[in-house]
Amino acid sequence: MKLEDEIAKVRIGYLSPLAVIDNAAFEWYRLAPPGMMAVFISVGVTEFSGKEMDRVFAPLDALLDQLMGRHVDLVLQAGTPLAVLMGVKAHDRMIAHMQAYTGKPATSTVLSVTRAARHLGMKKIALVNKWSDAMNRTLADFYAREGIEVCGTVTREMPPSDFVRIPADDHIQMAYELGKKALRDNPDCDGIYLGGGTWISEPVTRLLEEETGKLVICNQTAQMWDILGLLNMRRPMPGRNKLLREMK
Repeated sequence: MKLEDEIAKVRIGYLSPLAVIDNAAFEWYRLAPPGMMAVFISVGVTEFSGKEMDRVFAPLDALLDQLMGRHVDLVLQAGTPLAVLMGVKAHDRMIAHMQAYTGKPATSTVLSVTRAARHLGMKKIALVNKWSDAMNRTLADFYAREGIEVCGTVTREMPPSDFVRIPADDHIQMAYELGKKALRDNPDCDGIYLGGGTWISEPVTRLLEEETGKLVICNQTAQMWDILGLLNMRRPMPGRNKLLREMK
């Protein structure tokens, strides 16, 4: 036995939105290849507003310094709502700054999910989430620049303070029911984006793909696909959804 074989070989730095990190970390480690570690720092979002985004990202460089102190190989701004509240231009400036400041690859959840949809050849996508209509309109702008039309939305809008209290078994059922409704209400879509990192999503993507034959993207699978691509580490993951199962 070599002790050096028992430590992480790759570290991913996450700027995570919420104060408590549970389901996102649980799913991440179910999907991550052996030897890969997530280094989470919470930015402490309490509400979805532009003012809140200004507050939580004011110390961005200090947060990046903390991640680099843990020797991360890539940095990711997690949480689609944060990106859409900034808007496309401000988001892109932030990602460019993260990369220049750290000297490491940088990405975000919204980049991951829109790149994944383009990779899968999607042209029409329906959105499923707990966000406002205004936020979903901005999210559609992110998809549009990848050549993808948002053809419908199914939302159950609620603030972070409410959805973080939902038990995991209720959350996963909500994700399934809303996803099924989006696919039923938008029969011409190529698939759906199941947005949100607080609910258990990856098993729902697999079940919905099996039941409907449509593509289903979620934060966790898209982030893993994107990260592994940026680090030249993509390998097929049997038993996962189409995005990861056929990854190469």
